[in-house]
Amino acid sequence: MVTAVLAAVVTIAALVVVRELRPENSSVPGVEAAIPAGAPTSNALECGDGPCAVVATQTVGGDSVALMADAAGGNGRLRAGAVVLQTTVTELGAKLSADSLTCVQASTSACIVDAPLNGGRIAQLFIDRADGWRSVDKPYFSAAGAVALGNVSGSDAPEITVVDSSPVVARVYALDGSVVGCTKKYSYASQLRGWPNIRLQASDLRACS
Repeated sequence: MVTAVLAAVVTIAALVVVRELRPENSSVPGVEAAIPAGAPTSNALECGDGPCAVVATQTVGGDSVALMADAAGGNGRLRAGAVVLQTTVTELGAKLSADSLTCVQASTSACIVDAPLNGGRIAQLFIDRADGWRSVDKPYFSAAGAVALGNVSGSDAPEITVVDSSPVVARVYALDGSVVGCTKKYSYASQLRGWPNIRLQASDLRACS
C-alpha cells in the first residue's frame, strides 16, 4: 500500500515538472490554433492606423520598389526588395500620389519620393547601397514645384535637379548632396529645358553663383 502511494506521488510530481518546463506557446503535434479570417499577419504593413495601399511601383535592377501610403496619401512607406523605409516627406505634411515615385537604375541606383507641399514640391532621396536601400535624411524642396531625378552631368549615377523660383534657376546635386552645377537664371520656369518635366544636359550647367 505504501509503495502504491509513493508511486502515485512520484507520478504527480513528474507531471508538475513537465508542465513547468513546457513553454506556454509551444505547439502540440496535430493541434493548430485557429486564426480568424482577415486577421493581420506578420508581413502586413500598416500606414498610420490602417493598412498600407500601394500608390506606385517601379523595378530597379532586381528589386521591386513600391511606394505605399494610407487612404489619404499620408504615412508613407517605401518598400525596396526586403527593405521598408518611412517617408519623411509625409511626416512633414505632404500627400503622395501615383506620380510621387521616380527611380533610375545605374551603377548606384536611386529613387525619389516627391509631392506638393506649401506651394512647392518636396522630395526625399533613397539610394541603393551595397548593404541595401537607405534614405537620405535631408529632403530637397523646390519653391517652383519641380524636382527631378536623372543623369545630367554624364556621370555613372543619377543626380537631383531642384528648381528655385526667385530667381528661376535649376541646381543639380550629386547623390552625396554636393552641388554639381546650376543653370543660368531665367525669367520664367517654362524656359528650362523640358519644363515641366526637367531634362537638363551637361551643357546647361555652370558654376553656381
